[in-house]
Amino acid sequence: MKKFLMALFVSSMGIGLAQAKSSVPQFTDYPVKSVYTGKTAQLDMTDPDARMFRTRLREALKEKPDFAGEYVITMWGCGASCRVYSFVNKRTGKLLAGGFGGEGSQEDVIASKANSRLLVTQEENMNEDWEVESVTTRFYVFENNKFKLLKVVKGPAPKEE
Repeated sequence: MKKFLMALFVSSMGIGLAQAKSSVPQFTDYPVKSVYTGKTAQLDMTDPDARMFRTRLREALKEKPDFAGEYVITMWGCGASCRVYSFVNKRTGKLLAGGFGGEGSQEDVIASKANSRLLVTQEENMNEDWEVESVTTRFYVFENNKFKLLKVVKGPAPKEE
């Protein structure tokens, strides 16, 4: 009987650990106090990147916030298979320093919510034949105007149908 109970305990611990590893941060875990609905600020042109990409950023400011209560996420191409993701603040008109993607990184923003500070990105990892071998999903929380990495989940490439 002791062996049976011990086996049951060990197997239930294994299931619990597997579930803990598979759990990921949720948008509801990182709420914002409110979503900005006031007057949209003009784009702050003191930032050289804001000046360079002013047309795209001004267009983004016309949208509703889609991240962390007051940011709009915008994306533009930077070459073959290259995308840059930037964050512009509806309340201040300022471009957030940093972003995702670009020539050195293929990290795409795949999920965000206006009422959450959680951001989810995904990167496809290619082999020498430019075939997707695996996918890395990253979960970030936005704190003190910076992205803090919470969790990385690596998985196989999606199966083609």
